[in-house]
Amino acid sequence: MAPPSADAAAVPTPGLVTRLLREQVPELAGLPVRPSPTSGSSNSVFRLGDDLAVRMPREERYVPDLLTEVRWLPHLAPSLPVPVPQVVAVGRPAAGFERPWSVVTWLPGEVPLGLSADDEHRLARDLGAFVGALHAVPVAGAPVGPEHWGYRSGEPVTDAIDAWADEAADALSGLFDPAAVREAWRRLRDVPPASGPPCWVHTDLSPENVLCGDDGRLTGVVDFGGLGVGDPSVDLLYAWGMFGAPARETFRAAAGADEATWLRARAWSFVGPGVLTLAAYRRSMPARAASLTTMVEAVAAEVAVRLR
Repeated sequence: MAPPSADAAAVPTPGLVTRLLREQVPELAGLPVRPSPTSGSSNSVFRLGDDLAVRMPREERYVPDLLTEVRWLPHLAPSLPVPVPQVVAVGRPAAGFERPWSVVTWLPGEVPLGLSADDEHRLARDLGAFVGALHAVPVAGAPVGPEHWGYRSGEPVTDAIDAWADEAADALSGLFDPAAVREAWRRLRDVPPASGPPCWVHTDLSPENVLCGDDGRLTGVVDFGGLGVGDPSVDLLYAWGMFGAPARETFRAAAGADEATWLRARAWSFVGPGVLTLAAYRRSMPARAASLTTMVEAVAAEVAVRLR
């Protein structure tokens, strides 16, 4: 039998985190460590005391994302209107966990679920202002060019993307009418290309990465692992899943998105984190699938297609 891979063996525990802290960041080693329910697919996350978190890449392929956060969050944070995680320490690979890891500040707030109409508008204004501020940060010194663009950075429509939409239509045949999915994509796909220069983009402003208070006000944005430089439309596409139609217009206005950028966002919303992700997570992550279903149907409704 082949030995387990390094990735398979590297399953962090609170005890391991405490040992790594004792060896590398001893001033924090006395704080209690507990797993966080916010751990995602890229990182294991542990609460460290009340105000900090430890982020540990689950696989080697996620290490560049963590290093992106470490490199660029301190640069961007002063220009942003709401808190983002502050990098407190960067851990070195060590026995038991042979990948870099980080300690960052823990941001208070909850994901935006079940908001009232008024709270949606408050969050839409705040999130739009955040997006506008991020996109306005100068990219001087940043790695610019398609090979450095962030994940989902507004790729133009290609034959490959058409094929993805076609495959997803078949994969979701038990949920949507495949012919309706294809018709919706046909009406959405022809959009103007990006005409402005590339800008900083978060690339994953999904509800899981947006925090708000009880009144809907934005309290923080997290998970900058996909940060890159690219088309601003990529930071707008979750609007169809997070907001109803009136609040979407509030978000669009606050973000300063022009018509062409909005159309690109809508198209990519449908096929990118829309039907493609829904096909992948429909059975394994039902809560996320329900949110994605709402988003896909909202986009289709704007082009007058009923998916079922």
